Amino acid sequence: MDLGKFEVLFEEAGRRKEFIVFFCKCKIVYSGRAEASLGKGDRLVSVKQDGTIFVHQPEGGNPINYMKAGGSVELIKQDYGVLFKAYNSLTKEYLELEISRVYDFMARKLEDGQKQLLAGTEADMSDMIKQNPSLISDDFKPLSREEHTKFGFIDVFGHNSNGSLIVVECKRYTSGLDAVQQLRRYVEKIKELKGTDKVSGILASPKISPNAEEMLKKWGFSWKLVNPPMRLIRHNKHQKDLSSFWS
Repeated sequence: MDLGKFEVLFEEAGRRKEFIVFFCKCKIVYSGRAEASLGKGDRLVSVKQDGTIFVHQPEGGNPINYMKAGGSVELIKQDYGVLFKAYNSLTKEYLELEISRVYDFMARKLEDGQKQLLAGTEADMSDMIKQNPSLISDDFKPLSREEHTKFGFIDVFGHNSNGSLIVVECKRYTSGLDAVQQLRRYVEKIKELKGTDKVSGILASPKISPNAEEMLKKWGFSWKLVNPPMRLIRHNKHQKDLSSFWS
């Protein structure tokens, strides 16, 4: 694409507050959260309608650079092509793309006011355990969900047949040291509030890190393998994955 035409299309789309996407060959210089530079390569650049900017390389899920909304963009002609200069005065960030070639350009006003529906959250795990207490143990009896303490909300609080109080902390991903420390704070607070030492702690999660499991045992707590409910999954084991289309 002619770079002069790119400048015109970009500026027109910017005035209309459209979502802009283009493929280009560029160098990158960034200053803000860190200092970074990247040599010339092919990238995908998107400028959202609120001014958020993402720069993606051909592979990987995360952008190589991004800037939050609220900044400004200026295109400046240079000998090598066009300088895409973005600046956000609130976050004190600079992003400069030295564009030597533009392959494709697209812009469109998008409308989307929907909120994402999440399933498999820690709140969903708490509800599932409260409705199916045998996931923790055969004699576990839930008393409440999200019991409040000054350190936060206990996911599931209950007792067993021996009369011991049980604090269950849910994590939807791998439990680490932070989760164990959080569980310990809840257990100690319940001991203080209830005036008893008969309080045990259980971490419920799909996985646990080795050092977290070691710390858990050291403090006399335990771990239960519990997977978060995935009510929205529409999985077909015979369905092709993306790799089959690239082979």
